[in-house]
Parts: sequence; structure tokens; C-alpha cells
Amino acid sequence: MKVLIFAGATFLLGLSFMFFIGKEFTPSEDQSRFVIRLQTPIDYSVDEVDLMNRKAEEIVRKFPEVRSVLYTQGGGRTAETNKANLSINLVPKSERRKSQEEVKAEMRRALRKIPGLKASVENISMIGGQGRQVAIMYSIRGLELDKLENYTKEIQERLGKLPGIVDLDSSLEKGKPEVRVFIDRDKAADLGVDVATIAETANFLLSGEVEITKFKDEARGRRYDVRVRLDPENRASPDDIGQIYVRSKDGKLVMLSNIVTLKEGGGASIINRVDRQRAVTLFANLEKKPLGQAKSEVDDISSGVLTSGYSGSYKGQADMMKESFQYLLFAAILGIVMAYMVLAAQFESFAHPFTVLLSMPFSLIGAFGALFLTGKTLNIFSIIGLILLMGLVKKNAILLVDYTNILRGRGTSRKEALLEAGPVRLRPILMTTFAMIMGMMPIAIGIGEGAETRSPMAIATIGGLITSLLLTLIVIPVAYDVLDEMKERHFPKKDG
Repeated sequence: MKVLIFAGATFLLGLSFMFFIGKEFTPSEDQSRFVIRLQTPIDYSVDEVDLMNRKAEEIVRKFPEVRSVLYTQGGGRTAETNKANLSINLVPKSERRKSQEEVKAEMRRALRKIPGLKASVENISMIGGQGRQVAIMYSIRGLELDKLENYTKEIQERLGKLPGIVDLDSSLEKGKPEVRVFIDRDKAADLGVDVATIAETANFLLSGEVEITKFKDEARGRRYDVRVRLDPENRASPDDIGQIYVRSKDGKLVMLSNIVTLKEGGGASIINRVDRQRAVTLFANLEKKPLGQAKSEVDDISSGVLTSGYSGSYKGQADMMKESFQYLLFAAILGIVMAYMVLAAQFESFAHPFTVLLSMPFSLIGAFGALFLTGKTLNIFSIIGLILLMGLVKKNAILLVDYTNILRGRGTSRKEALLEAGPVRLRPILMTTFAMIMGMMPIAIGIGEGAETRSPMAIATIGGLITSLLLTLIVIPVAYDVLDEMKERHFPKKDG
């Protein structure tokens, strides 16, 4: 019993490593390529935007690790002219001393020197798609846009003071200054002016985008669209709009200032909605900080800022991490149940499968300990390694229990069978275990492109195999003895 108590204490100690391991969806992979999303103030002209973006491109090209840069202006779903992308290709990993994450961090610091420019350095999705690949996408929902704006700014300001959270931005973008035209419908109706006529006339004279006719040049064989627009001096200020004349239903000309009120202002360029509520999305990248820790910090801050009627939810990597972890946990539990059913049928016993499955928790001690000591995170790949580990470590216990049952079937007592099964099965257990460890070692070391994603899986598997090997040889015989004795005491075999 002392052995079981010691094993239980060791298991709890090893399990405590889990609380010191960072959690994330997938580890950052050195792909030798990433994208920098640039955004300038929305009221800048096209030339000013291009000049600022070219400065950013010039800064990026000076990095010795950069092989090529592709500059494209106009980004987002609506192709905003104040946005641009720099697609960066680095020299191969073997030809540079700095990792991709180190290069990205240095570029962030360099681009901050350009006043007015927002830059977000993001990885390229491994599964394709053109969406933003930021670590945190936190959507805040509510009814009033003004409150959403205040809450977003406060959360963003608090997050900006925390280390490891970079490239903070939000989907709340103020539009260009605008002039709002409020029509006095009663006056318009009295003067016989239709609301649609007012809108069409203003659009016709101010935008210059309405085609009124076509001109055909017979000599050159060309056709031209003809559009009409007020002279610049007649549309230079909001007051000029009131000087526009519209025609009433009886043919008279009516000045707009008699039937409309003008008001200057500005509004959000894009209003997003989630579940029929107005929503603002907060974006952030991480620098040497696990996603799970950053998510907890966002939750703590938002819970102290958001009031009743306003809520937040995650999208992107944080949401996928939560969902994937739940599915993998369900898969692990289902695997344990299926393994118990198979073992119960194989051993023709309900007790011996518990003895075999007891080896699984001890594998977690080494898995979590190895991840902690190597600085790796608990991610989707390391969890897959844990599920793989649960299938591998049962093999040692099965060899011991199966041979013990064979010896007992020959008439050997329980304790003598356990003492004989250990030395006999030790060699095949050592051979198979070390063969698996050696096979996993190149993956754990992280050799080659994309090794960052595979390495945590191998490290968790190797750590679990080592501790399971050591504890299985000690704990499984003791557990077999205790469980079998309890079975004989409570469920004695009846003669005849």
C-alpha cells in the first residue's frame, strides 16, 4: 500500500506541472514568410498613403534576413485605400541566425518609428485563406456604438500596458469627415420637391459619377462616357451644397438651403454586427506569451470594464483552441472506455483492466514534466501526443498482467507469478520502449522545416514513456496484488 500512496503522490506532483505550462492552439512555425498589414489615417490622400507605405517597405528591405518583399496597396473586404500589405519572404531557416519570431519582433519596433502608421505583423495561415491571422480576436457586442467605442478603447489601453501583447488594433474605424443632409419633408412637399430628386441631383452634381450620355468620335472610332460635375470652387465647402437648385414637380427651381439642413460630422466607416447586435472586434498578436495566458488577461480586464447588456466572445485561434481541446478531451475519454472494454473481454475480468489502465496516469507525469522542462506549450499537437501516449504505455502493463495470468493458470501463486513475470517481461518492455523513444528523438530535437509543430508531440510522448516505464514496473505488480486480493475477498469463487 505504501507503494500505491507514493505513486499517487508522485502523480499529483507531476500533474502540478500542467498549471505551469503555457497553453495555445498551435505553436508558431518558422515558415520563412509572413505578412505585415499596414494602415494609415483614413483622411490621407492616396499619394500620402503610398509615401508612408513605401517608407515601411524601405525599412523592411534593409533587414539582412529578408529575401523579397511584395507591396500591395488596398486591403480588407472593401479594398480600403488606406490599407496595404507587405508580403515578406525570408531566406531559408538554415541560412539565417535569427528565427522568424525574432525578425518579426525587430520589424515591429522599427515600424513604430513611422508616426501615424499602424502595422500588424502576422503569420500566414497554414490552411489557406486571406483572413487576419492574429492570436487574439475578441468581439465585443452591445446596442450603443458610443459605449462600444469607449469600452474597446479602455480594454485596448489596459492590454497595451501588459508585456507580450502587441499589434493592438480594433475594427472600429472612424470614417472621413462627412456632411449630413437633413430634409424638411413638410417644406419639400409644400414646394413640390421629391426626396428622390434631391438625392439624385446632389449625387449628379457633386460626385461626377453619373453618366448622362455618350459621345461617339466617328473619326477615331471611339466612344466616351459624358459626366457632369460642379466646378471645384462651387463644391469647396458644405455651404455650397445649399446653393444647389433642384426642380420641383411644376418645373420651378428651388434652392436646397430652403428645404434642407446641413450638419458636419463623422461616423464609423464600417459597422459590424454579430447576432443582430453591433459589434467591435479587438485584434492583438502575442510576443513570447502563450495564448492561454493572454486569454485569461483579456477575460480579467473585460469583466471589469463591460457592463450589463455588453458581452465579449472569442473568434479565431482562441475559439478554435477551446473547441479543439474539448474534442480531444472527449476523444481521450472515449479511448479509455473502449480500451477498458477490449481488455475486459481479453482478460475475462473486470478488475485486471483497471490494473492495466493504471499505467496511463503515470505517463502524464513525464509528459507534463518534459513539456515544462523544455519550455514547450500544451497545444493541439502535444495533446495528440498525449492521446498517442495513452495507447503506447498500456503495452507494458499488458505484458506484465498477461504473463502473470498465464503463470497463475499453471498453478503458480499470485505473488510468485508477479515476482517471475517482472524479470521475464523486463527485456521486451525495455526493447520496445527504447525503440519508440529513439524513433521519436529526431522529431523531438526539431530538425528541418516545420519542426516547431511536431516537436511538442514527440517531447510529450518521450517524457511519458520514460516515467511510465519506471513506475509501471513498480506500481503495476503492487496494484495487481491489491486489486486481485480485494476481488477474492469480496467476490470469492464458489466451488462446484
